[in-house]
Amino acid sequence: MARIAALEKRASSCNGGCQTSFRHGKDPWVGCSESGGGQTDAPFSPTCTDTITHKNYVDCVETKVFLGDYRNRAYWLCSSLSAGNKFQVADLKRSKR
Repeated sequence: MARIAALEKRASSCNGGCQTSFRHGKDPWVGCSESGGGQTDAPFSPTCTDTITHKNYVDCVETKVFLGDYRNRAYWLCSSLSAGNKFQVADLKRSKR
């Protein structure tokens, strides 16, 4: 229950842009494209977004499987997020030397 509560705090319904069916004005379309096949064999979709901000690929896959996605779908979605550079990047702290 604690893990679910922590995920709920990190979630946002429009994280990285709200998913849409169509483009709006000059804004790009946001969402996962499965035009090349299903989620297990389609090319990765860099337009994918997720409601949870993940630290990295491994965190993404573990979270998706924990929440009930099957592994192939989790791999495809997280690979798509990676292709779109959607993982949270930690700020590097440089020494003052």
